[in-house]
Amino acid sequence: MFSKRPTIAEIDLAALVHNYAALQACAGPEVTVIPVVKADAYGHGALQVAACLAAVGVPGFAVATVNEAQALKDSGIKESILILGALYEEDLPLVARGGIVPVLWETESAQRLSVVAQQEGKTLDVQVKIDTGMNRAGIVETEALAFIALVKALPGLNLVGLLSHLAVADGEKAWERRYTENQAQAFAAICTGFSGFDPQPLAFHLANSAALVRYDFAGCNQARAGIALYGSYPDEGLRDKVDLRPVMTVKSGIVLLKTLKPGQSVSYGCTYTAREEITIALLPIGYADGLRRSFSGRGEVLVRGRRAPVAGRVCMDWTMVDVTDIEAVAIGDEVVFLGVQGDQEISAKELADTLGTISYEVFCAWSPRVTRQYLRPER
Repeated sequence: MFSKRPTIAEIDLAALVHNYAALQACAGPEVTVIPVVKADAYGHGALQVAACLAAVGVPGFAVATVNEAQALKDSGIKESILILGALYEEDLPLVARGGIVPVLWETESAQRLSVVAQQEGKTLDVQVKIDTGMNRAGIVETEALAFIALVKALPGLNLVGLLSHLAVADGEKAWERRYTENQAQAFAAICTGFSGFDPQPLAFHLANSAALVRYDFAGCNQARAGIALYGSYPDEGLRDKVDLRPVMTVKSGIVLLKTLKPGQSVSYGCTYTAREEITIALLPIGYADGLRRSFSGRGEVLVRGRRAPVAGRVCMDWTMVDVTDIEAVAIGDEVVFLGVQGDQEISAKELADTLGTISYEVFCAWSPRVTRQYLRPER
């Protein structure tokens, strides 16, 4: 019997530190890599990830919302935190406390933040986001310089950076490279046009994980690392360019073994029926933990260093696997859904391919019910 529920996500902080160092080496000495720890550090635990990276000298972080930033501040993170998402009315008092840098791209938010800054008697750092082709958030190219001038003229605001976001930097097709290069040229033109403004902003950043490995953007002195920081390659073509180590391992354990006779079925809908006598292992993990129901009848897990197929439908709290061919299988055995066991590995990409999604979603999907356990760098 297990002493506690064996469904956990192990987070290897040594691998995290290794990945940051590898990405920083790719970016070069003139570019500072900013870790993106939004969405609870892509499911890895933002507080623990940020604390670990702050301890090795990372100068700042990026998140999606002011609430995410405030949680980091409340946990003791002193480094500057950039907000990549939208700014809302209720966010303004938190931003006014300082240490949180919002990204602006529309006039009303800039003006409202200026009013709050003046009321608090403070000067608040801000950055401006330019839409160079993502066609999502950001001030359009044709209006960028006018908007930058407006922000710089607003009292209480201190423009410290310009940024944009790339749409297809993770692709190597000719059109993807052209698209990325066009975005880079558009961003560079605005940065050049900004040269007449005084003082100059401190940060210029365009590259994401894929771009900081694949491209060298002249004039940029920062880059934002997201998915690669957690050990997943944004594109397989980058595998030989940077050494990344998986940070997350998701595992559970066998709590029950049952024998199915020919003709007997398992789980809802009786979608899996034994054709011969088989052994089924019961695992306490299901779609409430973030293991998608589409894993049913398609996925594999690792047991004693061998692969075992999922049998029947994944339930809210349970998953069953066929362990007939696993020699000496026993109650209490570790079962790996994501990670390495023996000489076998189920990578985030493999799991994502099985589920018909991407590794980003695989990492973010694990619910708080999956306990995170942190392996410290010194271990």
